[in-house]
This record gives sequence, C-alpha cells and structure tokens, in this order.
Amino acid sequence: MNLLFNSPYWILSASIIVVASIVFWCGALWLTRQKISIDALKKNHDVAGFTFSIVGILYSVILGFTVVSVQERYNRSIETIHTEATVLADLYREAGFFPESSRNQVRSTLRNYVSYVVSEEWHLPKDKKMHLGAQTILKELWDSYFQVILENDNQKAWYQESIGKLDDLMRARLEREFNSWDHLGSMMWSLLISGAIITILFMFFFGLDNLRSQLLMTALLAGYLAFILFLVFSLDHTFKGQENTTPIVMEQLSDLFDRWDM
Repeated sequence: MNLLFNSPYWILSASIIVVASIVFWCGALWLTRQKISIDALKKNHDVAGFTFSIVGILYSVILGFTVVSVQERYNRSIETIHTEATVLADLYREAGFFPESSRNQVRSTLRNYVSYVVSEEWHLPKDKKMHLGAQTILKELWDSYFQVILENDNQKAWYQESIGKLDDLMRARLEREFNSWDHLGSMMWSLLISGAIITILFMFFFGLDNLRSQLLMTALLAGYLAFILFLVFSLDHTFKGQENTTPIVMEQLSDLFDRWDM
C-alpha cells in the first residue's frame, strides 16, 4: 500500500493501473467481436444506446459527488495539519518569554512531539486507535506548563495565551487522527467499481463497422474511469505516501525551532 503512493511510484502506479485497464477491456472487446457477428450487435443499438445514456448519467453523478466529497475531506485534513503546525510554532515561540528552566523544558517537549509525529506516528497504521506515544509526550507537555514559575505580569500574559493554545493543539491533533480514520465504506466502493464495470460493458453491445474506432473509444473510457477511481482512492487515503498529506509542514518546524534558539 505504501509503495503504491510513495513518490515517484504514484505516477508509475497510476500509469500501470490505467494501462492495465485499457489492455484488459480492449482485449475483452476484441475477443467478443470475434465471437459475435457485427450484424447481431447492431440489433442492440437502439435499446443499448438509450440505456447507456441513462447509466452514464447516473454513474457520472455518483462519481462526481464522490470526487467532490473526498476532495473536501482532503482539504480539511490539510487545513487541520497546518493548524496543528501553526499552534506548535506559536507555543515554541511564546515559551521564549518564560524563565530559562521552564523555557527549556517546554521547548524540549515540543521538539519531542514534533519528532515523534514525523518519524513514528505518521507511518503507523490508521486503525482507529489513539497512539500512546503521543499521549505520553502530550502529558509531559502539560506537566511542563504546570511547573512553570512566573516572575512578572508579562510572563503571566504569555502563559495564559499559551494555555489556550494548548487546547487548540489538542483539538487539531484529535481532528487529524479522526480524519485519518475516515474512509469511503465498502458499500460505496462496491457501487463505484461495479458502476465503472457496467458502464464499460455497455461498449460491448455496440457493433461499429470500424473496430479500431470502437477499441479506441473503449480504451479512452476505461482509462479515464480507472484514473478517476485511482484518484478517489488516493484522496480517500489522505495520510498514505508522499504524494498525499506528507509531514513536510511538521518537518519544517524543526528548522524554525533551530532559528528561534539562536
């Protein structure tokens, strides 16, 4: 699964799926034309053409809504990740106004959290389970804020601001985890795949005098549907591989933290 999405395998995987679909359906159509005469197929044109238009419209509506739905969920996931990274950056920056011992403790814990997310958590299976490693680090982060000893009113103001952002961090993190669990169900995938198969099969009921033209139309339809389904699958698995939501935003935080420590 990871190999399917890892760059540059994403483009290669998409190409293989599209080409395999084209070869399979064109081969099946060619064999069908060898077994059934063109005159017999032409008798189906009136009914098959009318039915094909209905099936095509129904499937295009379903497919269109599905693409929009998974794209919106993908965008929400990206926004959640950016929010989490922004809050982490704010907390690290604001910790610079705390006393030195408290500042070092808070910043060290924030670095541990970012390192854990990037190097470990991102690659764990999304199996609807809370990751205990992150919970342990977050508890340490809350404890480090509890142990902060404030020396003046300015530090109190920054402290109150940071406590509010800790809540924002927890909300963003939970949203990211919940989004990683959300996928199209098996019933929806059955509908999408069976709809694609039925749509392509209708090409077999037509008998064009020019077989090459019919093969070309079938190839275009099969390739196009295969690519759309691959796109839906890719967007539906938001946190898989490097072509989707990679932890690049989190990775950039470490460089930003280094600058603020100078």
